[in-house]
This record gives sequence, structure tokens and C-alpha cells, in this order.
Amino acid sequence: MRLGFLAGMTLLLASCGTAQVAMAPPDQDAAGKQFNLPPPGLAAVYFYNPMDSGPLINVMQGAMVIGRLAPLTWIRIETSPGWYTMRCVTWSSATPSSITLAPGDMRFVEVERPTGAAACAIQETGPDAGRSGVLSGDRALQPQ
Repeated sequence: MRLGFLAGMTLLLASCGTAQVAMAPPDQDAAGKQFNLPPPGLAAVYFYNPMDSGPLINVMQGAMVIGRLAPLTWIRIETSPGWYTMRCVTWSSATPSSITLAPGDMRFVEVERPTGAAACAIQETGPDAGRSGVLSGDRALQPQ
């Protein structure tokens, strides 16, 4: 009985805390924070969640999930130039946005769900705000 109680309390405490994702190794986090240019012919996009708390947010490029962000996490993708629809999805919402990328671009996209808001929001930010958002977070592990 005591073991069941402890297991139940552990699950309860885990559900009350901040949402979490698998984290990239420290060397990948450090490498991404160097803000190196993308390989020739590609563009780089950093997606970051600057919020201190909140739910997990799936980040999509078109119909493909490119990663999942917890509070104070970020991911970087390198992709072909072109026009893309971006979407963030929480347990109850999805809000589209778009971005046009040129070869060599390095862009920053803020993804968040403010406290009390039903929907997540996704929007491009400037380089200064983007770099600050990435530097204040940790790199989330992306699906392979």
C-alpha cells in the first residue's frame, strides 16, 4: 500500500511541474549557440520558447513536426529556401504563420503559449530578440 501511495504521489507531482522534453547533449546546445551560418544553399531557423512555464508545444513546418518545445527550450533546423507555413500546436490549439527563406538566411521564430491563453502563438522575431531567447534556453532534442 505504501509503495502504491508513493507511486501515485510521484505521478501527481510530475504532472504539476513544468512540461519537459528530451534535451540535446551539452555540446549540441553550445554549438547551436554559436549561431553559425547554414551550409551553402540552405537557410537556418531557430524556434524558441521564452516562457518560464507552460505546456509542451509541437512545432510544425507544413505538415511535418520538426520538434517539441518546453518552456525555455529551442531547436534549430536547416532547410531549403522557399515559402513555408509554420504552425505551433498545443493540446488544444494550432495557429499558422508563414516565413520565406533565402539561401544563407538565419531567422528566429518565437513560439509560446502565454499564461491564460487558449492558443499558442508563433511569430518571427528580430535577430537580437531571437539570439537572446536562444541563449537563455537549452536545446531540445529533435526527432530523427
